[in-house]
Amino acid sequence: MLAGALMLTASGTAFAAPPTVAASADPIVCADRYHAALVTIRQSDYPKIKAARTIAFKGDDSLPGSPIFSPPSRPRDADEIAALRQAAAQARSRGRAAWLASSDKRWIADRIVTELGEYLTQDASPYLCGGVPDYLATVRSFASRIALTRAQPAEYLTIQREAARRAIRQAYAAMQPVPAPRFAPPARGSDPIAELRPSKGAERMTAFLTPVAHSTRKRIYGPVIDPDLPPLAMAKVTPLASDRDRLAALDGLVAAARAGGFTAPPERDVAATGSVGEKRDASETRTRPVLARLAALKPLVVGKQATIGDPLVRRALLAAFAEIEALDYLTHRPIGGDPMLAAIEATLGAIEAAHAKACDCAD
Repeated sequence: MLAGALMLTASGTAFAAPPTVAASADPIVCADRYHAALVTIRQSDYPKIKAARTIAFKGDDSLPGSPIFSPPSRPRDADEIAALRQAAAQARSRGRAAWLASSDKRWIADRIVTELGEYLTQDASPYLCGGVPDYLATVRSFASRIALTRAQPAEYLTIQREAARRAIRQAYAAMQPVPAPRFAPPARGSDPIAELRPSKGAERMTAFLTPVAHSTRKRIYGPVIDPDLPPLAMAKVTPLASDRDRLAALDGLVAAARAGGFTAPPERDVAATGSVGEKRDASETRTRPVLARLAALKPLVVGKQATIGDPLVRRALLAAFAEIEALDYLTHRPIGGDPMLAAIEATLGAIEAAHAKACDCAD
């Protein structure tokens, strides 16, 4: 269907509609200039599509090929689900283009590359300037079926970064010690009514409930902040922008777990290994440092022999690890989206600009 649509809209000798007499005084001049511009595009822009296609299919075979941690089930909104799906797709594809997982999208991508090559190598014709806008619109419509349109990668990255920060805060909260009573009752067994005494600070209730300001819209009561309580500290924002930031966040979580007595210090250094007990240099693994560290931390929270025995802490840490992993995959996505689709759009833009400049005989 794509081949037929492109053939009907292409401006080759056999398929282009001839221009009207009033449309151009000398269509051959315009066609020759446009043909020369197509030759330049074929030599400069079109090879970039083939190079980007090779990169899209190659990927990185040193990546795991699947998520290291499966995020625990919890309520998520539509944006968080979409971001998590994109991260999982990146993990399964080992950094390859997302559309490679669909046979239909692979076929469309191959046909677009083939049709563009045939269009740019066609012979000169007096009718070469005809039908170009329709041809470009057809190619772009099929290219849009491959591209992601729900949200931009930057939006996914922002959403997942906030989800990771929330999971990190919840993990730290789960590892906080349980508060114990500071004061015991002075006596037991006596009459409880006789032991009752007025609440401390009861005289402040009148001032607390008395209106301190009046308005035609509403009544404002104060004080809204108890002066006897210390001011709340601003929530600490965990930096997660770089690999170093994410590694520091992982180290902080593990250090808090060890300081809280939830796990004993490991007998072997897991920070510099791809898995527990397996010493490998980072240059040898060729994997990203955050993923290597997460793979080393997996025995802490996964499996029957998990080092952390507390189920609440284990679940909170697993959620934080999973969110950080998803963030790492989204962070390392290609800048500007799919490089092959970007090269196709650049070639289409060059064709559009060449047509506007060369096929101006009607002006």
